[in-house]
Amino acid sequence: MPIEELQDGATQRIASVLHYLIYHARYVQFYHELRLGVGDDVGKLSDLIGRAQREFIRLKEDEEHREYIMKMAWPGREDIMQVQRHHEKYGKKYLQILLGMTAGVCSRCLEEKGGT
Repeated sequence: MPIEELQDGATQRIASVLHYLIYHARYVQFYHELRLGVGDDVGKLSDLIGRAQREFIRLKEDEEHREYIMKMAWPGREDIMQVQRHHEKYGKKYLQILLGMTAGVCSRCLEEKGGT
């Protein structure tokens, strides 16, 4: 499994949004579902991405999150399709990569820790 290929822009964009939802908006259920609930089921991953998109849109109206959400772009249809193809081909191994990227640090993390 070529890890570099799976850490593409599509995966980075999805991971960035999931990172924000999980670590800053505190929707930890997305983390647990991604880790334990999705498995090899592409339909479950698609459902999770759809719910994440609805939360992302809802947070644009939230005073606490608006500033950061407005700086982010929701991944495009091609990104979502690419992530689904990776998941279909590699299953749980791909989810491990996506989870690892989701746990990464973003600009808000650095600001909150006094890094910038």
